[in-house]
Amino acid sequence: MEGEAETQPEAAAWLPPGRRARGRHWWSIQPPPTPRISALRAYSEVLVVFAAFFAASVLVGAEALAERYPRPTGSWAIFLPATVSLLGSSVLAVLVVVLLSARRGITMRSLGFRWPTARDGKAGSASTARVAAWAILALLAGGLATVALANGNALAQPTHQDASYLIYAMAASLTAGVVEETVVLAFVVTTLRQAGRPLPEVLLVAILLRCSYHDYYGLGVVGIAVWAAAFGWLFLHTGSVLPLIIVHAAWDANIFLGQRWHAVQIGSALVFLALLLIAAISWLADLRARRAQMRGGDWHAGPQATTVDEPLADEPPPQR
Repeated sequence: MEGEAETQPEAAAWLPPGRRARGRHWWSIQPPPTPRISALRAYSEVLVVFAAFFAASVLVGAEALAERYPRPTGSWAIFLPATVSLLGSSVLAVLVVVLLSARRGITMRSLGFRWPTARDGKAGSASTARVAAWAILALLAGGLATVALANGNALAQPTHQDASYLIYAMAASLTAGVVEETVVLAFVVTTLRQAGRPLPEVLLVAILLRCSYHDYYGLGVVGIAVWAAAFGWLFLHTGSVLPLIIVHAAWDANIFLGQRWHAVQIGSALVFLALLLIAAISWLADLRARRAQMRGGDWHAGPQATTVDEPLADEPPPQR
């Protein structure tokens, strides 16, 4: 790929003969994308794209907080076109983000449309499971904080939920996962980092934008900030947005379906426990493998060195 070809000379210059790059740590993050752009251009693109997809949501949230937003009602004639509109906005969000980023030399892979990688640099199911588990834990923690602090009204749902509304709710869940994580996370973070903005500033902007259209929770928006910060860190660390999209969409869908069928809540809890178990086992296996390699003397850069599985900000990427 173009970006990989550009980083090869830098990687070769970084590593002295007989030494390997250090491995990924929990605090390691992906390197900022290149080429550098101005802060004015970065913020202009971020705010315009955000407003295009979320300005209406901010207003609706404010109306709900003021108890002026009516409870939705309708049938197939209303919810079916709304479903098509939601799905269309998901496609449009991805296209806008990808095309705008491409004009700045950012590929889909750099935007995060790839799976987390294992230590060998290949997409790993265990790595994906660990990211998903952390994301769900963040949503649980944030959800508890929101419930405890909320002084506003969540967006009301129809009293009678027929099949047309359930289909609409599933489309809304999918759209929330795709549009929010693509625009408010991947696009915002990647664009501001390309402008060389400080990491605390990048995270703060991403969190504030995320909270702005959840304003209907009132003070409970603090819980939104909790999981938004965790999602931001997971994206910075892994460079992958796909697990976060899936977890977000599944979380919202579980809320809608669980209100109607309690079996869905039970099944989701069992799936989450299984995911946590897989994530814990895979992490212990990876830790054991690293220690075995260190004991075997397969590390030329000392006991703290590890092999590189993906480019990180605290170390240049390996040669490919």
